[in-house]
Amino acid sequence: MIFAVVALAVVGLGNSNVSAGEGSTPRPQTTVQYPIRWENAPAARAPQPRPPVSYPIRWER
Repeated sequence: MIFAVVALAVVGLGNSNVSAGEGSTPRPQTTVQYPIRWENAPAARAPQPRPPVSYPIRWER
């Protein structure tokens, strides 16, 4: 019974539509420009992959 009351309260409060002003509120606009670049930053190169072993591994058995 207590679980049912809590579940009903969550559903009731979760679906309430409360607005403080008239009309719809405007959504915030992003000001970020991608890709992000920093001035005076050295160009980092991606590390080259290295094989885990120095001998060939047979895949076909």
